[in-house]
Amino acid sequence: MKAWTTKEIQYLIKNALLAETNEVLNLQEMAKKLNRTVQSVRNKVYNLQRDGDLPKVQRELAIDSYKRPWTEREDKRLLAMRNQGQTYLEIANELERTVTSVSNRAARLIKNNKAKPLLASWTADQISVLIDNVKFDENGFVHNYEELARLTGMKYSQVQGKVQRLRKIGKITVMPIEGTTNVKSKEAMQRFNDQRFAHVRQKENSDLKKEMNEPKSNPEITSKHLTVIITTIVINGIQTDQYFLPNGELLAIKRLTPPASNESANQSITKEIIS
Repeated sequence: MKAWTTKEIQYLIKNALLAETNEVLNLQEMAKKLNRTVQSVRNKVYNLQRDGDLPKVQRELAIDSYKRPWTEREDKRLLAMRNQGQTYLEIANELERTVTSVSNRAARLIKNNKAKPLLASWTADQISVLIDNVKFDENGFVHNYEELARLTGMKYSQVQGKVQRLRKIGKITVMPIEGTTNVKSKEAMQRFNDQRFAHVRQKENSDLKKEMNEPKSNPEITSKHLTVIITTIVINGIQTDQYFLPNGELLAIKRLTPPASNESANQSITKEIIS
């Protein structure tokens, strides 16, 4: 097998003509230009796509649904619509595929145990019972799905899907008012909010009652001891009192005239007062 040269590889990367799925469309032309077989070029293109030198093939991007592989999202949508009683034609239109493709895909999913066989189809009598007994709330929403399921012998989801289809084809003319919700949901939400607010109010009242019943604490009374040193000096009948803190800081000075009997005495007295 002839080895690929760097020049040949660069030619493939530069001249490969890609489809919307990234499949190379001009294998034969490039094989002729490089004097190689188509299979040899195809294998080299595959290796380049695998290594990231060319975009990988994505068949789900195919414009033609016949060639486009089914995605997981499409499978889920197919099964959901199918279980709601919608036809293969409606599913095909929704998914932009052919009826045959949808039918074959459903059969494959059933075979691989990824889906159950189709539920029983609606009969004309069942449809008449549904239309005759369907009831609406003030906003136009159906509020008796459980009753309709019992009367028709169908599942809840089937009844919902059938009501939607009958509205679509004009068999049921009552439509929900845009911007509103069904009354049952509204009432359920209101009950939830009432219970939640009642719980909050109950807690607030409980906290307030507890606060009111708690004894009021008396203001804290504190006392502070202060040591003051008083030095008294009498000179020529004049008495001078000096007030000091223990660290020697002078707080105040007081002068006064002592009794006559002590006027001629000179004395110094130091006292320590604790107050």
